[in-house]
Amino acid sequence: MLPSNIALVGFMGAGKSTVGRVLAARLGKTFVETDAMVEQRVGLSVAEVFAQRGESCFRELEAQAVLDASQRRGCVIACGGGVVLREDNVVTLKQSCLLVYLDVSASFVLRRLTGQSTVRPLLEGVDRDVRVQELITQRRPVYEAVADITVSTDGLAVEQVVRRIQGRLRQQ
Repeated sequence: MLPSNIALVGFMGAGKSTVGRVLAARLGKTFVETDAMVEQRVGLSVAEVFAQRGESCFRELEAQAVLDASQRRGCVIACGGGVVLREDNVVTLKQSCLLVYLDVSASFVLRRLTGQSTVRPLLEGVDRDVRVQELITQRRPVYEAVADITVSTDGLAVEQVVRRIQGRLRQQ
């Protein structure tokens, strides 16, 4: 039997929020986004939390959002890209969620982020190309290790990704 929740994990720009909304609607589940939970809790954007309080503060707030989201039932949870870097977050998610890793290449991340008005704190003031490649190289083994299901999003429309996830869910 599948867990009550599905948590989408993966790098920024993989499509977790966009895919999550469509998947939740398709499955009759509630959509929850950990970054939005943090923003609502502190009244600041993720970028503002990073700038004003630092990454460590953001990670603490994010861990609380993960805990809160995972205690709900019947949700699709879009997790921030760094959620899986804290083991306690993974343990919490695994208790109530099936983890779906949306795999994306650096080239697709850069394409998706180009022209977006969304501020990405980990990419501010650095060579985006180099930083994205470094972060994906560091994080991919962690995403792969924690995932119950992996779906590549490179070159796929949202609907295609959702269909692939649904197909994999039926196999579980």
